[in-house]
Amino acid sequence: MRGSLLLSTVGLGLFATAFAGCTDNSNPTGPDVGEPFGTLTVDASADWTFVRLGDNASTVQVSAPASSTSWDIAFFATGVMLNSGAAGPSDVVGYCICQNENATDADVKAMTADTERADFEAVTTADIPTDEDSWQSDALNPAIDGWWRYDMATHTVSAADDQSWIVRTAEGDSYFKLRVTEIAGATRDNAGSVTLEFALFDEGTNSYGETKSLTVDVSGGPAHVDLLTGAVSDEENWDLRFEGFEVRVNGGVSGSGEAAAVLAGTHFDDTPPATEVEESVFAADQYGGVFDEHRWYRYNLEGRHQIWPTFNVYLIRVGDTVYKLQLTSYYRPSDGAARHITFRYAPLSE
Repeated sequence: MRGSLLLSTVGLGLFATAFAGCTDNSNPTGPDVGEPFGTLTVDASADWTFVRLGDNASTVQVSAPASSTSWDIAFFATGVMLNSGAAGPSDVVGYCICQNENATDADVKAMTADTERADFEAVTTADIPTDEDSWQSDALNPAIDGWWRYDMATHTVSAADDQSWIVRTAEGDSYFKLRVTEIAGATRDNAGSVTLEFALFDEGTNSYGETKSLTVDVSGGPAHVDLLTGAVSDEENWDLRFEGFEVRVNGGVSGSGEAAAVLAGTHFDDTPPATEVEESVFAADQYGGVFDEHRWYRYNLEGRHQIWPTFNVYLIRVGDTVYKLQLTSYYRPSDGAARHITFRYAPLSE
């Protein structure tokens, strides 16, 4: 069985798949002796890990993040979400100081936790924005986006048929190339009928097989698609879920499967073989706000699929308290294992 959709939206993720926090106690959660800030390393390798901020930040176990107020910030792979908006019921919001936003790739490659510590320590209460509109809550960040276009002159919706994606199925062991070729009968509330083209990747021949077509009616509510059968499916066996003008994958915050996608960056006919795409590049649906608009890392700067932190400083407001936070590493200090995020933090007083 493929895992049912737990949520709704977006963020789709809406929804709460059974996220369980994973605790890594190898690093202190509070300030080190003589240090004006705390550090925490979280294991973000298998699922979302949830953190409650405070003078001593700590990971917390969360079974239903979409309805829980026990967490403030969460990490999975390169994703970061805050407990607000579509992601959760709290009012945790973020703001990016973004002192390194215009740094060159060469600058970023030269940065270390030590060289960027001064930027972190320099942030004070004077940097807290007073304009409420400067703060961002979380919204859905779907793995498949930009598949339709709206013409302001004619007020019509059309398919972005020049965009294609490589999609991993919910089982996690099959890959398809996919695009939307036609949208008909779209209204203000939904895309009407959506026609897809997709082809299964054959690892043996290192190529995509026969291109198939499927029209999905989303005018009556959510519709689920099983790519392996090439048909509209149910809430138990699905890879893609269409609703309104959103497409969700059965993974991340949208479902309990392993579905994920990556924009191919080419025309459908020129989609590269799935074997040429690193697994770490595939993204599931997730919530995003300030960490989506202002990414905390850059990727593949030396052609080795490595994550390079930008060391931007973020402000996270939890109730009446504002914390400054800087992500300093994607790799576990002890052995270099990926998806073990280290950050430093300190509370500020408004």
